[in-house]
Amino acid sequence: MKFDPYDYIGVIVPGTILVVSIGVLFPSVAPTLQASLSLGDFGLLMILAFLSGHLLQAIGNGWEWLIWKPAGGMPSTWPTFEKTILLSDDQCGRLSTSIKSRLGAELTSLQSGRSTFREIAVIVRQSGSLERIERFNRNYGLMRGVAAGFLVSAIMVLFVDLDLWLTALLLGMAGTVATYRMVRFGIHYAREMYVEFLRTDEDS
Repeated sequence: MKFDPYDYIGVIVPGTILVVSIGVLFPSVAPTLQASLSLGDFGLLMILAFLSGHLLQAIGNGWEWLIWKPAGGMPSTWPTFEKTILLSDDQCGRLSTSIKSRLGAELTSLQSGRSTFREIAVIVRQSGSLERIERFNRNYGLMRGVAAGFLVSAIMVLFVDLDLWLTALLLGMAGTVATYRMVRFGIHYAREMYVEFLRTDEDS
């Protein structure tokens, strides 16, 4: 089976966190990382991590919704706000003009689904400038999965034994740090996408 880089980074890594946590808490259920791990056990670990990673990303989708909801939505919608830290007022004005002239849409369309943002991504991709931006997106997905992995592991620890509250707290703190990194990458991704879109507008 051949995986692309995102399968390793965004799915298997978070999945490994959960599988190892399950292996430590329930040794008879899943193999854990140890010196005597056989090739077969390692293969099973990777398969379980891959499957668990996809489940964690589903949980991560709900987690990101909870995180971005108080901020009014994901960073891709922030240019529609009266005041935003994502772009300067001048950039927001130029973005509104560019979206209207090039896509035939209003700036407020960024609030309704992701169709306008995807059109912007297509234009940026056609200019050949999306690779650096996508690194932010991949890291965002990685941190989303890692945060979900640590938070789910913390909940499992408390479910098994409330006396392990300190371990659960440390896992929860790790999940919080991963969430912070997720937020940072999400903001960088949206900002770089819009700035690059404005650059392609200047070049056209």
